[in-house]
Amino acid sequence: MKKLSKPIATLVFCCLYGLLPAQQAPALSLAQLRESAGGSQVLQFLSTVNEGGSKSEDAIRQLFTQALIDKRGLARLADILSSIHENDAPLALYEAAQAGPFEYQLKLLSAEGNWLDATLYLGDSPPHLINGLAIDMTLEPASAAAPIWPERSGGKAQASRPTPATPAELAHKAQEIAQAYADMGWFSGAVLLAKDGKPFYEEAFGYADDTRKLANTMATRFRIGSINKDYTATLILQQVQQGVLSLDDKLARFGLGFPDSIAQKITIRHLLNHSSGFQDIFIPEYLDNIRSYKDINDILPLLREKPLLFEPGADQAYSNYGYIVLGAILEKTMGKPFRQLLQEQILGPIGASSTYYDIAENIEGEAQSYRFTLSSEREDYTARLEYPTPDGGMYASCADLLSFFHALFYTNTLLNDDMKALLINDFLPGGPSWAEALAHPGSGSGYAGGGPGVSAVVELYFHEGYTLIVLANTDRMVAEHISRRLRLALAGRPAPEAQLPVENYLYPYLKAQGGAYLEENINRLMEKGGYGELEPAMLNRMGYELMEEGLLDQAITVFQANTRLFPQEANGYDSLGEAYLKAGDREKALENYRKALALDPELPSARQMVEELKY
Repeated sequence: MKKLSKPIATLVFCCLYGLLPAQQAPALSLAQLRESAGGSQVLQFLSTVNEGGSKSEDAIRQLFTQALIDKRGLARLADILSSIHENDAPLALYEAAQAGPFEYQLKLLSAEGNWLDATLYLGDSPPHLINGLAIDMTLEPASAAAPIWPERSGGKAQASRPTPATPAELAHKAQEIAQAYADMGWFSGAVLLAKDGKPFYEEAFGYADDTRKLANTMATRFRIGSINKDYTATLILQQVQQGVLSLDDKLARFGLGFPDSIAQKITIRHLLNHSSGFQDIFIPEYLDNIRSYKDINDILPLLREKPLLFEPGADQAYSNYGYIVLGAILEKTMGKPFRQLLQEQILGPIGASSTYYDIAENIEGEAQSYRFTLSSEREDYTARLEYPTPDGGMYASCADLLSFFHALFYTNTLLNDDMKALLINDFLPGGPSWAEALAHPGSGSGYAGGGPGVSAVVELYFHEGYTLIVLANTDRMVAEHISRRLRLALAGRPAPEAQLPVENYLYPYLKAQGGAYLEENINRLMEKGGYGELEPAMLNRMGYELMEEGLLDQAITVFQANTRLFPQEANGYDSLGEAYLKAGDREKALENYRKALALDPELPSARQMVEELKY
């Protein structure tokens, strides 16, 4: 999850909340927007989102630079616009400002009544197409009483100003929201809400162990996934604070065995903000032997000789491996195991006695991890989870997570204010100071972890002093679904009703009536269930879930339907090729990989598999 980050040029991403503007720029009128090439492009973007025209290739090319299209792909950009349309349209524009020659900052109100901060980065040559985009929910409303665009604000967007919930009101809503997800069998876990570091709502739901019928409690230790990374980043920044490390130190300094062509390019900063170019760790060699990789030294060789995805600093791609490398740097620099550093530098000083850097079998009072299957059953996945490493896998209670994040941001026990500012600005200089973050209404930061049987979220609102923690021993990002609704409730806005994952909703129709029925009726079924417009990613996820559950024939059926419903989507053919290959049909696999490559010549997986299968 992004945290108050300054986007790299040409990077499109959608954040959740709390973008802090670097400076206050003069407000622009609607006439000024219309009269300038950049401003008219901003209005064109908003119109396209509201009208739902994102599925048109022409619409994408009229909005985004060719460089961005080449980098992200037409389908991915269409999905981003479609997602904004589905979740937020119609948008109403309340304020616009030009922060730089080609940077526009917008204050928007969504259809659900949520305030959004958006920044559009435009190309520097006519017609000034979009080169980057960030959209964030915020608690801070516009200062204007009425929208400047559209001139008649139709649709559901309103000019009303929400009144943030009181702690008592938020606690009441939290109980309703979490219980709704628990009732459908999807959520088991714990929720903690705090104000100024003091809990005002704590409640546990469901079972920690289904077999023994052991209930979750507030003392239960849950696996926290990638929230580990924030402990690792803190350990790194502690050494930067002490002058032992610099964020611009290169890998070559540490003698970790990387080729010089890589070691001389990648810096600690690149590793921290996922701009190193390293691919992710989840390659077949790792996934097929996951329990044989017990520590940093076991994992480090896996990608050490592999080519980078891009030049360091030129792009961003989430990499768990990058945080394994950070752990190796810490161990090499400090001369101590990562586990010991964690205890001495963080857990001990904050008194966190319910945080464990270990596997479940060695922990008392831990929650088993349950995969929430397509048939809405719970499959115990605990014994197949990997050992903890600097990128993920620790266990912690809600109270210990509150202790960590409160100490991290509201005391100087772990980091000083300069280091906190780096942490919330994606480890880049020039962003808001920590004092500015505290002073800015609605500023915040979010952290999430997930995996099989794991879903965890911590959200902080710095100015308001709220901390929201949701830990689950089930998966499919259920903690994020709950936390999003808590965020809306905190802002004084109505939260959508709880829904099953769309794959779980659709699967019974596939199972009972077959693929042809699902394909023919899917748009009607989506509307009936209140899931909005069908997107190719939805069926793609469903297909992979079916493959993971061993239902290969059904997976192929779903992937086939996806390619027929979205024939211009390269990724659909790529996924179908993978399913055929897994089924042992190399001829059909190659056929579909070639179709994917014809639609997207830069699709790495398709390109690789065509080379491997054509002989």
